[in-house]
Amino acid sequence: MYIGGLMGCKGDAYTGAGALNIEEAHDFHHWQAQLFKLAKADFLYAGIMPVLAEAMGMARAMSDTGIPYIISFTIQKDGKLIDGHTIDYAIRFIDDNVSRKPVCYMTNCVHPAILRSALSQPENRTEAVRARFCGIQANAACLSLQELDNSCALKTSDAKELAEEFRLLHRDFPLKIYGGCCGTDDSHIREMIKVLQ
Repeated sequence: MYIGGLMGCKGDAYTGAGALNIEEAHDFHHWQAQLFKLAKADFLYAGIMPVLAEAMGMARAMSDTGIPYIISFTIQKDGKLIDGHTIDYAIRFIDDNVSRKPVCYMTNCVHPAILRSALSQPENRTEAVRARFCGIQANAACLSLQELDNSCALKTSDAKELAEEFRLLHRDFPLKIYGGCCGTDDSHIREMIKVLQ
């Protein structure tokens, strides 16, 4: 069992509102990263990062700890973060500007079909994405972030339908980390395991 320290953006993870610039993000997230170091976390995880600048500053704060870390982006169907940067550019920018690179990059709170579309975009069919983008914690609803934002009811899907989308994603982009996020429960995870085995 590994114990991870979960960190997130200061502003809105679905819209990017209130995001920090690189320097602000390093200063803001540094204290929490250092507390996770004192607590002897095995790894750090930046979840649903919508804006590259804040992800970059957080990556530097995580890198400072010497603890392995993962950056997970908020990704749209067009293959871009909320701020318009491609997955490829975001990966290369962070890798080139930290002293210790993330273990890998991934996404969470997005449906596998949306990620498959994002990774299929020509600008993301690169060596950097193939080598460094490794996982998804999937939202069970195949809806855009705008459709999900401020929803008053849980949005989910049938476990077998979601598992089939995991199978298609794995067929086209064999990632290493698969899991569930919003709208998933044990039935979704069991079906996912069946198709991935």
